Amino acid sequence: MHSRPACRRCINSVLRKTTYPNYEIIVVDNQTSEPRARRYLGRLRGISNIRVMRYDQPFNYSAINNMAAAAATGDVLCLLNNDTEVITPNWLQDMLGYLQQKDVGVVGARLLYPDGTLQHAGILLHPRDIAVHINAGLFKRETGYFGRAVLAQDFMAVTGACLMVWKHVYEKVGGLDAEHLPVAFNDVDFCLRVREAGLRVVWTPFAELYHHESLSRGKLQSTASQRHFRRERRYMRRRWDELLESDPFYNPNLSLERPDFSLSEQPRVKPPWRVHY
Repeated sequence: MHSRPACRRCINSVLRKTTYPNYEIIVVDNQTSEPRARRYLGRLRGISNIRVMRYDQPFNYSAINNMAAAAATGDVLCLLNNDTEVITPNWLQDMLGYLQQKDVGVVGARLLYPDGTLQHAGILLHPRDIAVHINAGLFKRETGYFGRAVLAQDFMAVTGACLMVWKHVYEKVGGLDAEHLPVAFNDVDFCLRVREAGLRVVWTPFAELYHHESLSRGKLQSTASQRHFRRERRYMRRRWDELLESDPFYNPNLSLERPDFSLSEQPRVKPPWRVHY
């Protein structure tokens, strides 16, 4: 945790706005050294439904979440980045409602940038970029292609910035991959393994949060970060190559060069009148 204001905004929004009462918050302190941040963490320890755990190793998003998941006492986990902020008070109820369906394993939320534009409305698997956010950049009230920016639907993956999952499902598939994917694509890989186990991944537009993206970690800029990112991208290509080439929730007649639901100049299917049997 490197951004006290971001963490405070996130936790305050959960405590003040969330109408569902039965939850605990587990905050993972990843080598916080700034004095004011440490004092804030100390104050959090005095709140009955908040626990602060320390992860005293280099940043590993997967390992951090796995440690917190193992310590959680509830039946349901909600992975939540510390740079998010609750908008809709019933966000937990809405996500839990979809998770109650017997064949649903993961539920993702609708995330907005602070300026009100859309940041996350589901993830498209992509042969070059591995994963891209569908409808990113739309204004909040825009409905998108056939209403897909405002309708609950299945996806291959949703972002781990706000992701709900049954704890037994999380444990069954082995949690996030801390060995191969410590920073990037771990949420996508996790969702694909949940689907591989026979469960659905659902996105709901009715659970809304702001995502002050990467405020706590910053963008991948250093040479070492870029090197780690390339390694994780190569792993994803080896592990999920066939799926990356053909996401079933994105029409093969639509463009991958501009993943905005525009028609492709080179459709990935042959017209039926050109198919020879």
